[in-house]
Amino acid sequence: MKRLNDVRLGEEATLITVEANENIKKRLLDIGMVKGSKITPVLISPGKDMVAYNIKGAVIAIRKDDTRNIIVEDQA
Repeated sequence: MKRLNDVRLGEEATLITVEANENIKKRLLDIGMVKGSKITPVLISPGKDMVAYNIKGAVIAIRKDDTRNIIVEDQA
């Protein structure tokens, strides 16, 4: 297990849990980040403070600070 901010571009990971405050957790759940979701980082912003992730076919940008609270598992 590792944190989402440690997953490299193009690598797929599976969501285990979100350890964020309730507001952020609810927002992430609303965009489809539920346990078992496959997540792939696809693009880093020029300022490197946001990363775009492919989640269930949609590309969603998430702040790097928030990705430190998302626990994932590498795909085998």
